[in-house]
Amino acid sequence: MSGLDSCIMTALLARTYREITPLFIRSGLKWEDAELNALGRFFQALDAEHVRPVAELEFGRGGLYSGHWSTGGEAVPDAMAPDSDFFLPGRNLLLLSVAATYGSIADVPNIAIGILKSNPFPDATPEFLRSLEGAAGLALDCELHVLTPLLDMHKSDVLRAGRGFPIELSLSCADPVDGEHCGICGKCGERRRGFIDAKISDRTTYKALGPL
Repeated sequence: MSGLDSCIMTALLARTYREITPLFIRSGLKWEDAELNALGRFFQALDAEHVRPVAELEFGRGGLYSGHWSTGGEAVPDAMAPDSDFFLPGRNLLLLSVAATYGSIADVPNIAIGILKSNPFPDATPEFLRSLEGAAGLALDCELHVLTPLLDMHKSDVLRAGRGFPIELSLSCADPVDGEHCGICGKCGERRRGFIDAKISDRTTYKALGPL
């Protein structure tokens, strides 16, 4: 977890669960260092007693997405690009497989992912998630539940739900500049539109403001 949706999801779950361990899974993507730093600032400001320190994991760098814009190989899509330009094949499959393995070792049966209602990709469907629960449970010989608390929400709904959290400290940017939001990439555009749709003041720092 790392971005705006995941930060809000974790803060919401902390109201229900006695212990939550945020996972940050590295795979060599260009925004990871900036995102991890933002994550630390967010949780420090959140100061939620049920949220444990971030567990940083890694499943390999560079090779799988080598040459892709997400690793610095091409220009980052801007806010006018279609959703298909942001698809990382197998991204949720990889993240959830690592999280499930971590959970089996730590004896944690529940893993959560911040998938939204508007997510158009095949590895974000309820059918995929239920299938993964079964396959991972068999492979790891454990009980496993994939929680999707944001699945019925759009970005504006999530922002309204997180209004009382320090959401301006989270980072949802595919091309950070000096650790801050570039304001031009598609992820920044999605974030900015979410605040506009939610009718909430956006206190995020953007290095520039591209077209929406």
